[in-house]
Amino acid sequence: MKNNIVKLPPSFNFDQVAILKQLNTANMALAKLNATARFGLLPDPLLLIAPLLARESVASSGIENINTTVEQVFQMELLPEKKRTGAAKEVLHYRDAMLEGFKIVQKKELLTTNDIVKLQKIVEPTKSGIRKLPVSIKNEKTGEIVFQPPNGEKVLRDLLQNLENYIHDAKDETDALLKMAVIHHQFECIHPFLDGNGRVGRIIMILYLVLTKRIDYPILFLSGYIEKNKGEYYRLLRTTSETGDYTELLLYFLQGIEEQANDGIERLEKIQKLMATFRKKVPDSIKVQHQELAECVFSRPLLTIEYVESYFDLKARQTASKYLRELTEAGLLEEEKIGKYKVFYSRPFLKLLS
Repeated sequence: MKNNIVKLPPSFNFDQVAILKQLNTANMALAKLNATARFGLLPDPLLLIAPLLARESVASSGIENINTTVEQVFQMELLPEKKRTGAAKEVLHYRDAMLEGFKIVQKKELLTTNDIVKLQKIVEPTKSGIRKLPVSIKNEKTGEIVFQPPNGEKVLRDLLQNLENYIHDAKDETDALLKMAVIHHQFECIHPFLDGNGRVGRIIMILYLVLTKRIDYPILFLSGYIEKNKGEYYRLLRTTSETGDYTELLLYFLQGIEEQANDGIERLEKIQKLMATFRKKVPDSIKVQHQELAECVFSRPLLTIEYVESYFDLKARQTASKYLRELTEAGLLEEEKIGKYKVFYSRPFLKLLS
Protein backbone atom coordinates (compact mmCIF):
# COMPACT_ATOMS: atom_id res chain seq x y z
CA MET A 1 0.00 0.00 0.00
CA LYS A 2 1.49 3.29 -1.09
CA ASN A 3 1.38 6.08 1.45
CA ASN A 4 -0.16 9.23 0.03
CA ILE A 5 0.15 11.38 3.12
CA VAL A 6 -2.28 14.26 3.47
CA LYS A 7 -0.73 17.24 5.23
CA LEU A 8 -2.11 18.48 8.52
CA PRO A 9 -4.51 19.68 9.81
CA PRO A 10 -6.76 16.78 8.88
CA SER A 11 -10.18 17.23 7.36
CA PHE A 12 -12.02 15.47 10.15
CA ASN A 13 -14.95 16.23 12.45
CA PHE A 14 -13.70 15.83 16.02
CA ASP A 15 -17.06 16.87 17.49
CA GLN A 16 -18.58 13.40 17.69
CA VAL A 17 -20.49 12.31 20.77
CA ALA A 18 -18.44 9.15 21.39
CA ILE A 19 -15.17 11.03 21.04
CA LEU A 20 -16.22 13.93 23.25
CA LYS A 21 -17.53 11.59 25.95
CA GLN A 22 -14.27 9.62 26.09
CA LEU A 23 -12.27 12.85 25.85
CA ASN A 24 -13.97 14.17 28.98
CA THR A 25 -13.10 11.12 31.09
CA ALA A 26 -9.54 11.02 29.73
CA ASN A 27 -9.01 14.69 30.54
CA MET A 28 -10.31 14.24 34.09
CA ALA A 29 -8.01 11.27 34.72
CA LEU A 30 -5.01 13.09 33.28
CA ALA A 31 -5.71 16.21 35.36
CA LYS A 32 -5.87 14.10 38.51
CA LEU A 33 -2.58 12.39 37.63
CA ASN A 34 -0.90 15.75 37.13
CA ALA A 35 -2.29 17.07 40.41
CA THR A 36 -1.09 13.94 42.22
CA ALA A 37 2.45 14.57 41.06
CA ARG A 38 2.32 18.35 41.40
CA PHE A 39 0.57 19.25 44.62
CA GLY A 40 2.21 17.82 47.65
CA LEU A 41 1.93 14.08 47.27
CA LEU A 42 5.52 13.94 46.07
CA PRO A 43 8.20 16.22 47.56
CA ASP A 44 9.98 16.59 44.22
CA PRO A 45 8.40 14.80 41.23
CA LEU A 46 11.59 15.27 39.22
CA LEU A 47 13.38 12.84 41.53
CA LEU A 48 11.03 10.03 40.60
CA ILE A 49 10.88 10.63 36.86
CA ALA A 50 14.02 8.65 35.96
CA PRO A 51 13.11 5.48 37.92
CA LEU A 52 9.45 5.67 36.87
CA LEU A 53 10.46 6.09 33.23
CA ALA A 54 12.20 2.72 33.28
CA ARG A 55 8.80 1.01 33.15
CA GLU A 56 7.64 3.15 30.22
CA SER A 57 10.95 2.60 28.44
CA VAL A 58 10.73 -1.18 28.82
CA ALA A 59 7.16 -1.20 27.48
CA SER A 60 7.88 1.11 24.53
CA SER A 61 10.91 -0.94 23.54
CA GLY A 62 8.91 -4.14 24.00
CA ILE A 63 6.45 -2.94 21.35
CA GLU A 64 9.41 -3.10 18.94
CA ASN A 65 10.37 -6.60 20.24
CA ILE A 66 13.31 -5.22 22.24
CA ASN A 67 12.62 -7.27 25.33
CA THR A 68 14.05 -6.93 28.81
CA THR A 69 12.80 -6.28 32.36
CA VAL A 70 12.77 -3.23 34.60
CA GLU A 71 15.16 -4.92 37.03
CA GLN A 72 17.61 -5.76 34.24
CA VAL A 73 17.53 -2.11 33.17
CA PHE A 74 18.39 -0.95 36.68
CA GLN A 75 21.23 -3.47 36.81
CA MET A 76 22.56 -2.22 33.46
CA GLU A 77 22.43 1.32 34.82
CA LEU A 78 25.16 0.36 37.27
CA LEU A 79 27.61 -0.01 34.40
CA PRO A 80 29.36 2.86 32.59
CA GLU A 81 27.89 3.65 29.14
CA LYS A 82 30.70 1.92 27.21
CA LYS A 83 30.07 -1.38 29.01
CA ARG A 84 26.30 -1.45 28.55
CA THR A 85 24.96 -4.00 26.09
CA GLY A 86 21.82 -5.60 24.73
CA ALA A 87 18.17 -4.70 25.10
CA ALA A 88 18.62 -3.02 28.49
CA LYS A 89 21.11 -0.60 26.92
CA GLU A 90 18.56 0.34 24.23
CA VAL A 91 15.89 0.85 26.89
CA LEU A 92 18.19 3.25 28.75
CA HIS A 93 18.67 5.16 25.49
CA TYR A 94 14.89 5.57 25.28
CA ARG A 95 14.73 6.87 28.84
CA ASP A 96 17.61 9.28 28.19
CA ALA A 97 15.85 10.58 25.07
CA MET A 98 12.63 11.21 27.02
CA LEU A 99 14.53 13.11 29.72
CA GLU A 100 16.42 15.15 27.12
CA GLY A 101 13.17 15.92 25.32
CA PHE A 102 11.62 17.06 28.60
CA LYS A 103 14.54 19.46 29.13
CA ILE A 104 14.11 20.80 25.60
CA VAL A 105 10.39 21.55 25.86
CA GLN A 106 10.83 23.04 29.33
CA LYS A 107 13.55 25.38 28.13
CA LYS A 108 12.34 26.30 24.64
CA GLU A 109 8.58 25.68 24.88
CA LEU A 110 9.01 24.31 21.36
CA LEU A 111 9.59 20.94 19.75
CA THR A 112 11.20 21.32 16.33
CA THR A 113 12.28 18.90 13.61
CA ASN A 114 15.88 19.37 14.69
CA ASP A 115 14.89 18.49 18.27
CA ILE A 116 13.19 15.32 17.06
CA VAL A 117 16.29 14.36 15.06
CA LYS A 118 18.37 14.91 18.19
CA LEU A 119 16.12 12.61 20.21
CA GLN A 120 16.30 9.89 17.56
CA LYS A 121 20.10 10.03 17.71
CA ILE A 122 19.89 9.26 21.43
CA VAL A 123 17.48 6.37 20.82
CA GLU A 124 19.46 4.95 17.87
CA PRO A 125 22.99 6.38 17.95
CA THR A 126 24.27 4.08 15.18
CA LYS A 127 21.37 4.74 12.76
CA SER A 128 20.76 8.42 13.35
CA GLY A 129 19.42 11.13 11.08
CA ILE A 130 16.64 11.49 8.54
CA ARG A 131 16.87 8.57 6.18
CA LYS A 132 18.06 8.87 2.61
CA LEU A 133 17.09 5.32 1.68
CA PRO A 134 13.60 4.03 0.87
CA VAL A 135 11.93 1.67 3.34
CA SER A 136 8.91 -0.61 3.33
CA ILE A 137 6.90 -1.92 6.26
CA LYS A 138 6.29 -5.64 5.90
CA ASN A 139 4.10 -8.19 7.60
CA GLU A 140 6.48 -10.10 9.89
CA LYS A 141 4.84 -13.45 9.11
CA THR A 142 4.12 -13.21 5.37
CA GLY A 143 6.70 -10.69 4.18
CA GLU A 144 3.94 -8.79 2.38
CA ILE A 145 4.43 -5.03 2.11
CA VAL A 146 1.64 -3.50 4.16
CA PHE A 147 2.82 0.09 4.24
CA GLN A 148 5.02 2.20 1.99
CA PRO A 149 6.22 5.39 3.70
CA PRO A 150 7.21 8.39 1.61
CA ASN A 151 10.80 8.55 0.41
CA GLY A 152 13.33 11.25 -0.34
CA GLU A 153 14.91 13.49 2.29
CA LYS A 154 13.36 16.64 0.82
CA VAL A 155 9.88 15.10 0.95
CA LEU A 156 10.41 13.87 4.50
CA ARG A 157 11.66 17.25 5.72
CA ASP A 158 8.70 18.99 4.08
CA LEU A 159 6.27 16.67 5.87
CA LEU A 160 8.10 17.08 9.17
CA GLN A 161 7.92 20.86 8.80
CA ASN A 162 4.18 20.58 8.26
CA LEU A 163 3.97 18.40 11.39
CA GLU A 164 6.02 20.94 13.35
CA ASN A 165 3.67 23.72 12.22
CA TYR A 166 0.67 21.67 13.36
CA ILE A 167 2.25 21.03 16.76
CA HIS A 168 2.68 24.76 17.34
CA ASP A 169 -0.51 26.05 15.71
CA ALA A 170 -1.89 28.27 18.47
CA LYS A 171 -5.04 29.04 16.45
CA ASP A 172 -6.10 25.39 16.36
CA GLU A 173 -8.65 24.85 19.14
CA THR A 174 -8.66 21.05 18.88
CA ASP A 175 -8.14 19.49 22.31
CA ALA A 176 -4.50 18.57 22.96
CA LEU A 177 -5.34 14.93 23.68
CA LEU A 178 -6.92 14.59 20.23
CA LYS A 179 -4.07 16.42 18.53
CA MET A 180 -1.60 14.15 20.31
CA ALA A 181 -3.12 11.12 18.58
CA VAL A 182 -3.14 12.85 15.19
CA ILE A 183 0.49 13.94 15.63
CA HIS A 184 1.53 10.40 16.53
CA HIS A 185 -0.26 8.90 13.55
CA GLN A 186 1.22 11.43 11.14
CA PHE A 187 4.74 10.94 12.46
CA GLU A 188 4.50 7.16 12.12
CA CYS A 189 3.22 7.56 8.57
CA ILE A 190 6.13 9.84 7.67
CA HIS A 191 8.52 7.25 9.18
CA PRO A 192 11.48 9.62 8.79
CA PHE A 193 14.22 7.40 10.26
CA LEU A 194 15.74 4.05 9.39
CA ASP A 195 15.09 2.90 12.94
CA GLY A 196 13.51 4.19 16.15
CA ASN A 197 10.38 5.71 14.57
CA GLY A 198 7.94 4.03 16.96
CA ARG A 199 9.91 4.85 20.07
CA VAL A 200 10.53 8.47 19.03
CA GLY A 201 6.87 8.82 18.06
CA ARG A 202 5.77 7.71 21.53
CA ILE A 203 8.22 10.14 23.14
CA ILE A 204 6.76 12.96 21.04
CA MET A 205 3.24 12.19 22.32
CA ILE A 206 4.24 12.72 25.94
CA LEU A 207 6.38 15.76 25.19
CA TYR A 208 3.42 17.30 23.36
CA LEU A 209 1.28 16.94 26.49
CA VAL A 210 4.04 18.68 28.47
CA LEU A 211 4.29 21.36 25.79
CA THR A 212 0.56 22.03 25.97
CA LYS A 213 0.69 22.01 29.79
CA ARG A 214 -1.60 19.04 30.22
CA ILE A 215 1.09 17.47 32.36
CA ASP A 216 3.99 19.17 34.11
CA TYR A 217 6.28 16.13 33.92
CA PRO A 218 6.54 13.10 31.62
CA ILE A 219 4.51 10.91 33.98
CA LEU A 220 1.90 9.45 31.61
CA PHE A 221 3.19 6.08 30.45
CA LEU A 222 1.12 5.19 27.40
CA SER A 223 3.42 2.46 26.13
CA GLY A 224 2.12 0.04 28.77
CA TYR A 225 -1.36 0.31 27.25
CA ILE A 226 -0.04 0.09 23.68
CA GLU A 227 2.05 -2.99 24.48
CA LYS A 228 -1.01 -4.76 25.91
CA ASN A 229 -3.02 -3.82 22.81
CA LYS A 230 -0.26 -3.93 20.21
CA GLY A 231 -2.23 -5.69 17.47
CA GLU A 232 -4.99 -3.09 17.66
CA TYR A 233 -2.41 -0.28 17.71
CA TYR A 234 -0.86 -1.35 14.42
CA ARG A 235 -4.24 -2.09 12.86
CA LEU A 236 -5.52 1.38 13.68
CA LEU A 237 -2.39 3.11 12.40
CA ARG A 238 -2.87 1.31 9.08
CA THR A 239 -6.65 1.69 8.69
CA THR A 240 -6.55 5.37 9.66
CA SER A 241 -4.05 5.93 6.85
CA GLU A 242 -6.29 4.08 4.41
CA THR A 243 -9.56 5.81 5.31
CA GLY A 244 -8.63 9.16 6.83
CA ASP A 245 -11.13 8.40 9.60
CA TYR A 246 -9.50 9.03 13.00
CA THR A 247 -12.48 7.95 15.12
CA GLU A 248 -11.26 4.53 16.25
CA LEU A 249 -7.68 5.72 16.69
CA LEU A 250 -8.79 8.64 18.87
CA LEU A 251 -10.99 6.41 21.04
CA TYR A 252 -8.09 3.95 21.39
CA PHE A 253 -5.69 6.62 22.63
CA LEU A 254 -8.25 8.31 24.86
CA GLN A 255 -8.99 4.99 26.53
CA GLY A 256 -5.24 4.45 26.93
CA ILE A 257 -4.76 7.86 28.51
CA GLU A 258 -7.55 7.22 31.01
CA GLU A 259 -6.27 3.75 31.97
CA GLN A 260 -2.63 4.76 32.25
CA ALA A 261 -3.43 7.95 34.15
CA ASN A 262 -5.42 5.96 36.72
CA ASP A 263 -2.60 3.41 36.97
CA GLY A 264 -0.10 6.25 37.46
CA ILE A 265 -2.19 7.83 40.23
CA GLU A 266 -2.33 4.54 42.10
CA ARG A 267 1.43 3.96 41.80
CA LEU A 268 2.35 7.51 42.82
CA GLU A 269 0.13 7.35 45.89
CA LYS A 270 1.64 4.02 46.91
CA ILE A 271 5.16 5.41 46.46
CA GLN A 272 4.26 8.40 48.60
CA LYS A 273 3.01 6.13 51.38
CA LEU A 274 6.14 4.03 51.09
CA MET A 275 8.32 7.15 51.39
CA ALA A 276 6.38 8.32 54.45
CA THR A 277 6.89 4.95 56.13
CA PHE A 278 10.57 5.04 55.23
CA ARG A 279 11.05 8.50 56.78
CA LYS A 280 9.44 7.39 60.05
CA LYS A 281 11.67 4.33 60.35
CA VAL A 282 15.03 5.90 59.55
CA PRO A 283 17.36 5.27 62.54
CA ASP A 284 18.17 8.42 64.51
CA SER A 285 21.86 7.49 64.32
CA ILE A 286 21.88 8.61 60.68
CA LYS A 287 22.69 12.31 60.81
CA VAL A 288 20.91 13.33 57.63
CA GLN A 289 17.45 14.82 57.33
CA HIS A 290 15.05 11.92 56.87
CA GLN A 291 13.27 13.65 53.98
CA GLU A 292 16.54 14.15 52.12
CA LEU A 293 17.57 10.55 52.77
CA ALA A 294 14.24 9.29 51.43
CA GLU A 295 14.69 11.37 48.27
CA CYS A 296 18.12 9.83 47.77
CA VAL A 297 16.87 6.26 48.21
CA PHE A 298 13.86 6.73 45.93
CA SER A 299 15.78 8.53 43.20
CA ARG A 300 17.79 5.41 42.35
CA PRO A 301 16.25 1.94 42.73
CA LEU A 302 19.63 0.17 43.03
CA LEU A 303 21.84 2.17 45.36
CA THR A 304 25.59 1.90 45.60
CA ILE A 305 27.90 3.30 48.24
CA GLU A 306 29.42 5.56 45.57
CA TYR A 307 26.02 6.98 44.61
CA VAL A 308 25.10 7.84 48.21
CA GLU A 309 28.54 9.32 48.79
CA SER A 310 28.15 11.55 45.73
CA TYR A 311 24.50 12.44 46.44
CA PHE A 312 25.32 13.85 49.88
CA ASP A 313 28.79 15.08 48.91
CA LEU A 314 30.28 13.09 51.77
CA LYS A 315 33.97 13.38 52.54
CA ALA A 316 34.33 9.73 53.57
CA ARG A 317 33.10 6.62 51.73
CA GLN A 318 32.72 4.95 55.11
CA THR A 319 29.94 7.37 56.04
CA ALA A 320 27.87 6.37 53.01
CA SER A 321 28.54 2.71 53.77
CA LYS A 322 27.40 3.25 57.37
CA TYR A 323 24.14 4.90 56.26
CA LEU A 324 23.30 1.98 53.94
CA ARG A 325 24.25 -0.64 56.53
CA GLU A 326 22.04 0.96 59.17
CA LEU A 327 19.11 1.26 56.76
CA THR A 328 19.54 -2.42 55.94
CA GLU A 329 19.66 -3.38 59.62
CA ALA A 330 16.47 -1.37 60.15
CA GLY A 331 14.76 -3.49 57.48
CA LEU A 332 14.30 -0.56 55.08
CA LEU A 333 16.74 -1.83 52.45
CA GLU A 334 18.06 -5.17 51.28
CA GLU A 335 21.62 -5.86 50.18
CA GLU A 336 22.73 -7.91 47.18
CA LYS A 337 25.86 -8.48 45.11
CA ILE A 338 25.34 -7.90 41.38
CA GLY A 339 28.53 -8.62 39.51
CA LYS A 340 31.22 -6.59 41.19
CA TYR A 341 28.69 -4.15 42.64
CA LYS A 342 27.26 -4.25 46.14
CA VAL A 343 23.77 -2.77 45.80
CA PHE A 344 21.04 -1.80 48.24
CA TYR A 345 17.36 -1.53 47.38
CA SER A 346 13.84 -1.25 48.69
CA ARG A 347 11.98 -4.35 47.52
CA PRO A 348 8.51 -2.71 47.75
CA PHE A 349 9.78 0.23 45.65
CA LEU A 350 11.20 -2.10 42.99
CA LYS A 351 7.87 -3.92 42.89
CA LEU A 352 5.98 -0.66 42.27
CA LEU A 353 8.33 0.19 39.41
CA SER A 354 7.95 -3.20 37.71
